[in-house]
Amino acid sequence: MSTSSSFEERFGPHRLRFEAPNQICTVLDGPLSIDEAQGIIDRIYEIGRKHGPLLSMLDVARYKTSGERVRQVFLRGSTERIPVVAGAIFGASFPTRIAMSMVLTAGAHILPSRFSFPVTFVATEAEARAWLASHRPADSERTGPGELLPTGT
Repeated sequence: MSTSSSFEERFGPHRLRFEAPNQICTVLDGPLSIDEAQGIIDRIYEIGRKHGPLLSMLDVARYKTSGERVRQVFLRGSTERIPVVAGAIFGASFPTRIAMSMVLTAGAHILPSRFSFPVTFVATEAEARAWLASHRPADSERTGPGELLPTGT
């Protein structure tokens, strides 16, 4: 696969789409199993190692609560920095927004070197894309594939 190609992968009913050169969109459709959550996280790290720092959209319009064990998968992650420089979550109901805000806040406090990138909640995919476009690193700030910028830059 070349660094300029886009692709989509399934994890049960959920999808992860890579949009070249450095953007991902994860669509959560229903509750996540531990294996699905771990598969998505592992794949995000692989894509980051190959393509460099990522902009991340997360569609949670059809997401259903998945429980504490799944949240722990996202908090545990990897020993590597999360390969995301900015994230936009769209379609969140009020309870989903509160739960995800709590996970993001916990991550920022427990593992600040891995969760220090800006994240916003917006209503639509178009708003998410616009917000991420304003957070896209300039070419001179990007590192090559496999080289991650420190989070929070």
